[in-house]
Amino acid sequence: MMSISELPVQRLVRRYGSAQDRISTVGQSVTEHSDRATLMWLYSAIVWLTIVDLFGLILALELISPNLFAGVPWLLFGRIRPLHVNGVIFAWLSMMYWGALFYMIPRLTGRRAIWNEKLAIWTCWGWNLWFLLGIITIAMGLTQGREYAEFIWPLDILLILLWTSNIVNIIMTVAQRRIRPLYVTTWWALAAPLWLGADYIIGNVIWRPGAVFGNGVSGALPTSMADGILNWWYAHNLFGLWLTPMLLAGLYYLVPRITRTPLYSHTLSLISFWGMAFFYTGVGHHHLLQTPTPGWLKTIAILSSISLLIPVFAFTINILMTMRGNWEKFFTNLPLRFGLTGFVFYFLVNVQGSFEAIQSFNRLTHFTNFVVAHAHLALLGAFTFLGMGMIDYIIPQVLQKPLYSAKLAEWQYWLIVIGFLGFFWALTIAGFIQGQAWLRGIPEVNVIPFLRPYYMGRAIFGAMIVFSGAIQAYNIFKTVTTDTRHSLRMELQAALPELETIA
Repeated sequence: MMSISELPVQRLVRRYGSAQDRISTVGQSVTEHSDRATLMWLYSAIVWLTIVDLFGLILALELISPNLFAGVPWLLFGRIRPLHVNGVIFAWLSMMYWGALFYMIPRLTGRRAIWNEKLAIWTCWGWNLWFLLGIITIAMGLTQGREYAEFIWPLDILLILLWTSNIVNIIMTVAQRRIRPLYVTTWWALAAPLWLGADYIIGNVIWRPGAVFGNGVSGALPTSMADGILNWWYAHNLFGLWLTPMLLAGLYYLVPRITRTPLYSHTLSLISFWGMAFFYTGVGHHHLLQTPTPGWLKTIAILSSISLLIPVFAFTINILMTMRGNWEKFFTNLPLRFGLTGFVFYFLVNVQGSFEAIQSFNRLTHFTNFVVAHAHLALLGAFTFLGMGMIDYIIPQVLQKPLYSAKLAEWQYWLIVIGFLGFFWALTIAGFIQGQAWLRGIPEVNVIPFLRPYYMGRAIFGAMIVFSGAIQAYNIFKTVTTDTRHSLRMELQAALPELETIA
């Protein structure tokens, strides 16, 4: 017979995950965790998501009407795009990932909190200030003019200091762990921040500041070809050595935790870890297959892109087998549904990326909207879906209460699913139209009119994505500020007839 007090808790677990994730048990001791830093990083990430989404909507509208914001320099396409791209990577996704790490690592190491929670909180304040200064400087036209590396040199230095602070916090937490074996999520938590730190320092050519305050003077390498090679090594490794490893770390935590099922295979997790570390660093140069770069570099890019499918399939099989017998939770547990949807998109973006490394296919799609769709399949389809799932899982656990509204969370999910799929296919079809026209020698000016309907679709579906992010922000705000104990009492009262029937 089910006790009266168990039913609401079980419903909470079924919909949002473990009811006891705030509490960890190590041996005979029980630890209640402190998650102030986690909340601050996640709240900041939610705010930045709504802002950078609006930047993206502005870009979509300018593709329909290029003169929409004429006379407003700080809203021009060339200034909003780097803010949108850097905002998605560093303000939304990176802050979400750090918040998730500060939540997961103490639970995986048997510690009450991150090594220095005050340091993590101050670092969060610094990170918010860093991106705010980035918005101001780019809007003023102060830039180094390198893709994914537009921020001026002083801001590069500031980010490196903030990044180092978080790395120290993670390493010290793991070093003082009470649980000796390292779970796979902890491997990624240690490796990925170190990889990204090195990638950022090298990729931003930090030893060549150029004009310290920008003014269009770059700190790039002396020759454009050498700098182009370095730039795409850096840009693609933002994905491969930071964003992707953190997706794997999140899913390796989220799926076993919610399903209460052990990870299927330690061996497969090793293959996914070392395979990703070995193959991904050479992938970025498949963006340069149509340039006069050395042939050996192109060969490495092609082989690396195809070989990357080995760790991708290892990870995919591991998650699918862990989910075996638990697929009903995909429909009943919102965070898991978000995470697994991101998992599907992650698999697809890697298969798509391998196709892009094939010379004939690359010749058709390079410089077209197909590449833009591919980037959004990763940033929006894979990473953002996981990020939304992590937020909807972690914050209720920390606050010890359910989300304010499950219906709003459903709306959030379906709006971003429909919005993203429409957005992705509009850009993909537009890319094929561009590629076919260029191969036939049709001038670009004659191709643009055929793209207009797809750009309009991009804006419409993009607005749905913006609205989805705004719904999550509102839902989390109400979760934080509303006392949900009354709703749980009402649920308990509604369950009484059911309990009497069971009895």
